[in-house]
Amino acid sequence: MSVEGAAVTYTTPGSDFENILKTTKFTVEFDKIKPNQVVIKAKATPINPSDLGQIIGGYNDPKKISHLGTAENQPLSVGGNEGVYQVIYVGSNVKEFSKGDQVIPWLPAFGTWRTIAIAEERDLIKVNGISVNQAATISINPSTAYQILNQFVTDWKNGEDWIIQNSGNSQVSKYVSQLATKLYGISVISIVRDGKSQDEIDGLLKLGAKHVISESEFKDEKFDIKKYTGDKANVRLALNGSTNSTVSSLVKSLSPNGTLVSYGVVGGTKIEYDERLQLFRNLATKPFWLTANTYRDPQFKKQTVEKLVHLYKEGKITDVPYNKVLYKATDGDKEDLTQVYLKSIAASRKSGKQVIFYE
Repeated sequence: MSVEGAAVTYTTPGSDFENILKTTKFTVEFDKIKPNQVVIKAKATPINPSDLGQIIGGYNDPKKISHLGTAENQPLSVGGNEGVYQVIYVGSNVKEFSKGDQVIPWLPAFGTWRTIAIAEERDLIKVNGISVNQAATISINPSTAYQILNQFVTDWKNGEDWIIQNSGNSQVSKYVSQLATKLYGISVISIVRDGKSQDEIDGLLKLGAKHVISESEFKDEKFDIKKYTGDKANVRLALNGSTNSTVSSLVKSLSPNGTLVSYGVVGGTKIEYDERLQLFRNLATKPFWLTANTYRDPQFKKQTVEKLVHLYKEGKITDVPYNKVLYKATDGDKEDLTQVYLKSIAASRKSGKQVIFYE
């Protein structure tokens, strides 16, 4: 028995996606699968900014894969770092997985933009019991939020501590709001771009943000965080997901001994603030990169995912909406896989996160 697959591949990095990305087709023959290997079928794979940065180059170097199928191919990189799959075949020595299990890649640079993949047993994490919608994006945004909350502060005080974050409408920020309030009783202030509708603001409040503030109000020289937190609140963490002009105001809003954590650079690459604030309030500036954390401590990544699966099952967190794109992988007249991704990459710049769902 065999199955046909397709992957979005490239050989050299660059930003000209239309000319760099190609569809490579391959065949997986089950009788040639090694004893410790698993064959998995794609259910949903997102497009993240980090995926595009990886293709452009200089961000989380991709792997070169010489066996997309069971026959050898020239070494190719496959786009994507996140996705959820279903196990359709297991090798004779595989102990942890069974046919039908829902799984995600354990480590980054797996190359998720493919309909079928051959994986080693050690490369996967089981995520049974949650929806495809939840499992598709569990590996990056909610994992980032969970690890940030547990890495920089270990003694949260329920009902007393605060977090302030820019990029308040981002996927990570929405998970921060949920996790902070549900797990630790922390109040969260989310800063958003001007012009957000009341429905968007209400949506952020529903997910757990205590207050939602526009960037123009936040950056005003007369802005005082105590207007929202009160005089005795302790703003312990400021989260910078975009490195834009709000960073100096984030630092200004921190209480003594607080920490600025930067985890994104979509708005720029320079962090600027009044050094006197850091000196006289004893503030710390820290970076966070989920990829580095995962390589440094793979077990913590697995524990993070398992904790999030548990929280989803308990109903303590909910998946954050995104745009779904349907790809009919079994349709004889199906659209070229790379074209689906190119269109979705373009759409992501206007309408936000895109996730490809495979039928």
